Amino acid sequence: MYRRRPAVAGSFYPSDPDRLGAMIDACLEEASVKVQPGDPVGIISPHAGYVYSGPVAAFAFRRLNPKVERVVVLAPSHRGRFNGAAIIPEGCYETPLGDVEIDGVISGALASLDHFTPFREAHELEHSLEVQVPFLQKVLARFTIVPIVIGTTDLPLCREIARGLSGVLNGDGVRTAVVISTDLSHYHTYESAKVLDRRFIDAVATMDESKVKEAVESGRAEACGEGPVIAGMALCKALGATKAEVLRYANSGDTAGGRDQVVGYFAASFEK
Repeated sequence: MYRRRPAVAGSFYPSDPDRLGAMIDACLEEASVKVQPGDPVGIISPHAGYVYSGPVAAFAFRRLNPKVERVVVLAPSHRGRFNGAAIIPEGCYETPLGDVEIDGVISGALASLDHFTPFREAHELEHSLEVQVPFLQKVLARFTIVPIVIGTTDLPLCREIARGLSGVLNGDGVRTAVVISTDLSHYHTYESAKVLDRRFIDAVATMDESKVKEAVESGRAEACGEGPVIAGMALCKALGATKAEVLRYANSGDTAGGRDQVVGYFAASFEK
């Protein structure tokens, strides 16, 4: 059985399970003052080291319905572009908190579609998906995962990926949530980052993925998870979402860094 082993445990988050669990619990407890569990179709979460983005990510994960049984995680590729979506057909996803089963039924169905390719190498060193999984392990009781690394930002192709996913997921009766992984602007001053990031967040709030594409392509906004956001928004709409709710925004200047070169983070949910 294929086992996707942690690549950034000990750097992006603690490798010790007790320390990791305590760190996530503290973030979730702080977020619980302002956000309560609901039943969103999907969420947006950042993917930096937990000391930087964990307090923001907690707002998104706190919002998830604890009864979710399956999670589709859409994350960007930081190590190269490729057309379409890289999947893991079967096996498990390992973290310091334990193993999560990969949903072989869904992944197998996706492998028969255009634009979805079994491509483990795209996953093995990718942190943007990995850092979502320990949070899921703390907020959900028992679940499977469909890990997908998106290698494109092409708008029509991202919509095709969403269409393929919705066709496989719709109507099978399993309570499913979508997790979309992205950070926002990188290495601008604190005030400049807030302006850039607000434009991206406003584009997401329109529920129109073409507005997200235009904001980034024009240079008015930045996001390293542009492809997953576009595909994820289209997927969430296909699964019944009608509005986006911004749960939290901060940048590394607010959490654990200086303010001369910051990275932006936000948490959002897509609601019916």
